[in-house]
Amino acid sequence: MSNFLTIRQLAALAGVSQATVSMALHHHPRIAQGTRERILKLAEAHGYTPDPVVSSLMTRLRTARRERSCEKIAYLSFWKTADMWRGNINERAYYEGACERAEETGYEIEHFWAKEPGMNGTRLSRILYTRGIRGVVLGPLPRHLGHVSLDWRLFASAALGLTIAQPNVHRATHAYHDGMMLALRTLKRRGYRRIGFVNSALFERRVKHGWLSGFLTFQQQLPQSQRVPPLLPREWGLSDGPLRSFPKSPEIGMHACAGGMVWSPERFYKWLDEYRPEVIVSNTAHPLAFVREKGIRVPEEIGFASLHRLLDTDPWAGIDRLPRSIGAAGVDLVTGQLQNNEYGLPRCPKIVSIEGVWRDGPTVR
Repeated sequence: MSNFLTIRQLAALAGVSQATVSMALHHHPRIAQGTRERILKLAEAHGYTPDPVVSSLMTRLRTARRERSCEKIAYLSFWKTADMWRGNINERAYYEGACERAEETGYEIEHFWAKEPGMNGTRLSRILYTRGIRGVVLGPLPRHLGHVSLDWRLFASAALGLTIAQPNVHRATHAYHDGMMLALRTLKRRGYRRIGFVNSALFERRVKHGWLSGFLTFQQQLPQSQRVPPLLPREWGLSDGPLRSFPKSPEIGMHACAGGMVWSPERFYKWLDEYRPEVIVSNTAHPLAFVREKGIRVPEEIGFASLHRLLDTDPWAGIDRLPRSIGAAGVDLVTGQLQNNEYGLPRCPKIVSIEGVWRDGPTVR
């Protein structure tokens, strides 16, 4: 097999897209150094060598693509400033995945700031249409569930994630219920019996209770002695002020959300003392920081698994939601409509759910 390993097989081994593997093999600067080095090591370990015939063909195709004008697809962001979204690791990965997929299929992504001062749905629609842009990928809203206005008759569109409540467009998202179930089954195989779930009620609404539904479904299969009630305080969520009410932690700083997080540890500690979970599953690193602040050893005394593992360097185990694949799926939804001349709001909106994968880490035994 050593000399016949394909890029597709190498991508499956690395848990990334074929485009990411291709760019890593060509030392493309868009690919993070850690990811690039990991792919190159896998390629070397498995004896990967490029097929010269395929390489020659792809070179000719890329050259031909550059020589013709690419049809553009708009990527809309909704943050307070034009570049604020780039500081969010998840949305940046959405965008990178969208760009990779667009390039593969002969399109080009162009970013537009939908919250630019003086901008509204009518003006933005006119700008896009005048420039000949008929495809629109809608990035996630940074806060709560909301509404986006455009002259939808003019565009083929798809949203990334579940934060855009209206209108009901095609969308690509993580399979939240399945991601939770994968985390819980993996932890159970590792010997954990009392598994706790901690999250903000706000975040649960943002994912349409996908994590909670998976957690409660799993708990119904357990004996009563192993069930731990979820902790979902309503007062935990986003604020417009600085980060506060949590212990200093490099892990939290690494994944801080826009605006700030309000997490009061007192209720968490009360829940922890009352129900004594053996491992905690959460969407954020705050429970891990609280546990360590109390002097509890991880993973010796309690484990931690993230539902939102974003980086290869993240210092915890958990679910990689494959955000680049979600961004790519959003582009596929848009280009499929463009190729079929389908514009306007869909009568039967599609939801493409991307299943995540488990990544090991030092926070579980």
